[in-house]
Amino acid sequence: MWRFAGRTGLVLGVLVVSTAVAASPASAAQGVTVRISEVTGRFEAGASPAQMTVVATKRTRECIKVRWSLVVSVENMSLDQLTVDRREEDGSFPVDFQADGAEGRLTDERLDPGTLCRNRTVTARYTFRFDDDAGGGRVSLRAEAYDARNEFLESDTTTRNVQGDAPSPSPTPSQEEAGDPTEEAEAPIAGDIADPTTPVAKTGGSGLLPVGLAVGGMMVFLGLTLLLRARSKLLRKPAGRPGMRGDWRGGAARTIRERR
Repeated sequence: MWRFAGRTGLVLGVLVVSTAVAASPASAAQGVTVRISEVTGRFEAGASPAQMTVVATKRTRECIKVRWSLVVSVENMSLDQLTVDRREEDGSFPVDFQADGAEGRLTDERLDPGTLCRNRTVTARYTFRFDDDAGGGRVSLRAEAYDARNEFLESDTTTRNVQGDAPSPSPTPSQEEAGDPTEEAEAPIAGDIADPTTPVAKTGGSGLLPVGLAVGGMMVFLGLTLLLRARSKLLRKPAGRPGMRGDWRGGAARTIRERR
């Protein structure tokens, strides 16, 4: 029973660690990094289109193809007042657009023309134009990279203030009591390069790996402890009666010969 319990703990530990490793994001295995490298122009109603450049790099040798997807979220303004264009050197790049309230997603219909290899980059460019009647607000941009199998690789996010002439929606009483959150954490000035930030959630979050390793280690330790206890009990078991019976018979035989 002790041996079975020890083996069971060892097997469970291996399974937990294997599951955690399998759940890690594809970027951990493929060594892909995504960064919003440049944001230029004014995020302002009626102004010339602003531009954003996203760059993907790779640390490992294997070359892969990349598909880009951009998530756009707006605050205090309508998504219809914003026009986004995915650009390549030869002009606009075809995308599939899906909207859900104040959030929209633009995903490339084809893989990026470039190939991502070690010491090489793949770049995506976007332009943003706001209608003349767009009100002031904020826009959040999250650029995501996927491989040819549509597995998530990596992403980067930036947020910009939008300047507009139209009045913004009046705050609710609860917002007036709490204050304006934009005054406490002002977004970077339009035209500055935003520092890379980590998105709130990623597919196959890497946080599972440390937890899986810890649980697996505990199960392995438990199995080894049970095996050591079973072995120590076997070593402390006293000698059996058959040996004593043989000694007694030998002693009796010598006594009979001596009498003769």
